[in-house]
Amino acid sequence: MKVDLLKNSDASFYKAIEEALATADSAYIGAAYGTYGAFAMLRNPLELFLRRNGKLRTLFDIEKFVTEKRLIEELATIPGDSECKVFINPDAPSQRVPGHYHPKFYLFHNKRSYRVIIGSSNFTVGGIKNNIECSLSLSGKLGDALFQKFQAFFDDLWTAEHSFNVLEQSQLLDAYGDAFRASSKQDDAKYKKLRELRKKIETEASAIIQTKKGVLNTEFAYLLGLISANSKIDLKKRKMVIDLQRGLANKGNPFEGYYYYPDISDYEISQIDAHRKDVQRISENLADLFRHSDSRDVISTNYVGGYHFQIIVTFAKNSPVFEHIRTLRIRRDRTKVVPFIPKEIMQSENTAIVKSFVKGYCDLKSRISASDGMYKTEGSKKIFNSLRMGISIPHNASELLEGFQALLNKIGLTQGVGATDPSRRSRENLIRIDVRHVPYDLLGTHWRRIFLKDFVYYMNSKKRKYKPGKHPQPAP
Repeated sequence: MKVDLLKNSDASFYKAIEEALATADSAYIGAAYGTYGAFAMLRNPLELFLRRNGKLRTLFDIEKFVTEKRLIEELATIPGDSECKVFINPDAPSQRVPGHYHPKFYLFHNKRSYRVIIGSSNFTVGGIKNNIECSLSLSGKLGDALFQKFQAFFDDLWTAEHSFNVLEQSQLLDAYGDAFRASSKQDDAKYKKLRELRKKIETEASAIIQTKKGVLNTEFAYLLGLISANSKIDLKKRKMVIDLQRGLANKGNPFEGYYYYPDISDYEISQIDAHRKDVQRISENLADLFRHSDSRDVISTNYVGGYHFQIIVTFAKNSPVFEHIRTLRIRRDRTKVVPFIPKEIMQSENTAIVKSFVKGYCDLKSRISASDGMYKTEGSKKIFNSLRMGISIPHNASELLEGFQALLNKIGLTQGVGATDPSRRSRENLIRIDVRHVPYDLLGTHWRRIFLKDFVYYMNSKKRKYKPGKHPQPAP
């Protein structure tokens, strides 16, 4: 069997219909909606098909007043072996079938082979040419199991009591024409209001798209957060290395008597595989930035060992992302970036941009820990009643610590926030936040978010006499 992906962006859907009509003896079209414009586009191949004694059967819905009467009449009266039926669900409850007639498939065959095209495309100009659609073309030998299933499916619809031949029921077509015109008048008033609302949405979307095309957008701010957190940049080699150096997914340690509930093992995934997924997620975020910037920067990954991964970015010759990074005058110790908050982030009034920077930093430099003493014992395990997220800041970077707290204030994160004393000569300082106040998208890794969802589930379920060992299902 041959399988192809069909799209309108490369006209492959239209070409597939045209090619199938050129070699088929029979064609069956089952679509929810149809318009005369689609017929006009395919008139020549359809007429050639019928002149070769091809058999054409078409079945459309008319309950939603989208299918045009002119199309139905044309398909019913075009010279050749062509029949057109419409599907109607009667008012009588005893006669109705559940749901609506809503398929989109095109079946062609000759004496040796068949081709079925199935997907999102209705028999309309939008479905065949203008819309963003996606369909599959499946080709095989006539008589195989898939062909028999599709043929039987269409035959069942074609012979159903709800399918009416429009030539045999002319009064039905006349009634539909009257209803279609009345519906169109009502729709004009309704769509005028919808168009006004849609204009507002389109204006907002346009602003977002324009922001993405600018240098400082949410995607670039996310990259700056990653750079600040843990990276190396070699300007001469046009290369950047982002280091992910510790297991970011939660893992209990029964030897210490502590247990994060649920543990990463509850998801039937290893710690290292969870970490790989986080590397993949961060890489995909960067790929979005480079694609929207029309930049040909290359992303690769390297497994160093343990929980240490690297995301390596090699910047293209004319990379707009790299050129903007150069203008930031980032402080480095050799190639290692000294953690910083860019002035344009600190001064930005766009909370989405500020939040994206914080998110990038937190994806590399935050962790979940238990609040001191806040646990209860169940069997041999200590189950924590309160958790907090710690954002790691270098111990000698008091200005960075203050700046980061200011960013958190900008995005409305003020409750449950504290920090260790910056004067302490420890390896790092921490901004500590009660996880109940942390926005979902700042919680760090995908697996950590799932863990916290289930932690909340656990806390709530205690009120319902929760029994240990009855793990909630992991989030999808």
